[in-house]
Amino acid sequence: MPDPTMRHSLNPNIISSPVALACGLGLLLGVVSLLFSPLLVFVILVAGAVAVAVLRRPEVALLGILIATSTIIFESNLPIVPIGLGSLHIPDIVLLALFGLIGLRWLVEPDFKIVRTPLDVPLLAFYSVAILSTLIAVLRLSVEVEEARRAIRDVTYYLTFFIVTNLVREDRQLRFLLNGFFLLASIVAVAMIGQFLLGESFSLLPGRVETLYTQGTTYRGIARILPPGQSLILVTFVTITVTLILEKFRLSSMLRFFQWSLSGLAVLLTFTRAFWVQATLALLILGYFVSGLQRRKLVGLGLVSLFLAVIVLLPAIGRPESEVTRLMGASFARLATLGRSDTLREDSLQWRYVENEYVLPQIESHPLLGLGLGAKYRPFDPRIDYVGMDWDATGYIHNGHFWILMKTGLLGYLCLVWLSVAFLIRGFRYWRLVPDPQMKAYVLGFTLAYLGVPIGAIVSPVFMQWYWIPVIGIMMGANEVILRKIFCERPDAGQRLNQVAILSSART
Repeated sequence: MPDPTMRHSLNPNIISSPVALACGLGLLLGVVSLLFSPLLVFVILVAGAVAVAVLRRPEVALLGILIATSTIIFESNLPIVPIGLGSLHIPDIVLLALFGLIGLRWLVEPDFKIVRTPLDVPLLAFYSVAILSTLIAVLRLSVEVEEARRAIRDVTYYLTFFIVTNLVREDRQLRFLLNGFFLLASIVAVAMIGQFLLGESFSLLPGRVETLYTQGTTYRGIARILPPGQSLILVTFVTITVTLILEKFRLSSMLRFFQWSLSGLAVLLTFTRAFWVQATLALLILGYFVSGLQRRKLVGLGLVSLFLAVIVLLPAIGRPESEVTRLMGASFARLATLGRSDTLREDSLQWRYVENEYVLPQIESHPLLGLGLGAKYRPFDPRIDYVGMDWDATGYIHNGHFWILMKTGLLGYLCLVWLSVAFLIRGFRYWRLVPDPQMKAYVLGFTLAYLGVPIGAIVSPVFMQWYWIPVIGIMMGANEVILRKIFCERPDAGQRLNQVAILSSART
């Protein structure tokens, strides 16, 4: 006698239902495409997919924001969705949807409460001052509405911090987000290495891919590569270094070492001296914070890397024209400029001196709230501008500290300093309390990586760069998620901190 369960599973109505549904949806899509604009249909489909992703896995949506802003996709290549007087990029829609999800869950879920952290007030204060100064500038007609909108959009990505703290609540969510963070950095690193091998004649990556030029010397065949993902690779290199030092060796450590090697090589290929200084400073401070055994692991990691580098470089030493040999020579030459007085006379630094001539009087004349985001602060200057430039540099300044001071005033800058100091103090003070070695490494790694950001901001507007801001927000948010779990589960965290400090001092 046939099994009734089998009969039910073979029911043609059951089999045909999904097929009929798919055919019906396809027919509906075709009709809608004939009646409405294809762009509108595309926007609706994208919005539907984003809504499903946001509702089911907010951490996936956060990674989507990183993919669009901080990997190998350039801002100008993103599709634009027109909305009334302005437009939005796809990551803007994702960010708004995530905030909508927070509000929806707060309204309909009785157990859902807004998470509060010690970083909330300084971050909201900085954001509010930036918005206020910009609105005042727009009302005074000193800033164009479109320029203000674009600048506000960039600074709004600092609010990814609240997305992480309020929607990434489970351990599996946090691990997925951070593993995805490092995976994206590895993809960027592989793409950068591929671009280096291809050279600047073939553009594989967006952003700056140019022949290296240092103090009057052009290094032919050596490409300096600065994609949007430069922020990810620097943070990943520092954080995975800490992970390798603090975690016990296991099979997964081999994968971490591979990621570390990729990100380290990618940091080298940027030929950005500020990155090299930031990474070196982070490693030196790491050596101060860890125990004697872990310091030996740090030295051992360096020796292993040196040994592997020698193995790779030996075959190339006899071939002075090989890519590896030229890369070594260019890297040492670039590094040597850090200790030379004539470095201050480089063209790139002279550009910064001219900018500072204009920005300091503007800061003095607008001390409290600044000129507003999107404001122009100087006229056309033939020393650094030229007719036919493909962008307007009169609102751009390389020094990130001066950028914030000039456009949000002393009030905005102090709020940013407050946020930065609070984040660093919490990371350096509490990382030892984290019981999970991996999460402990992430807290210390993100803290060390951010410590270099104010240093890098001296020569680059890191605080206002679109590809840095979401990375900063996610770093800060992830640390707070990890630390919140400690204080929720361990009321005696303060007492435990003193005990850990005493034991750490005894070991060192």
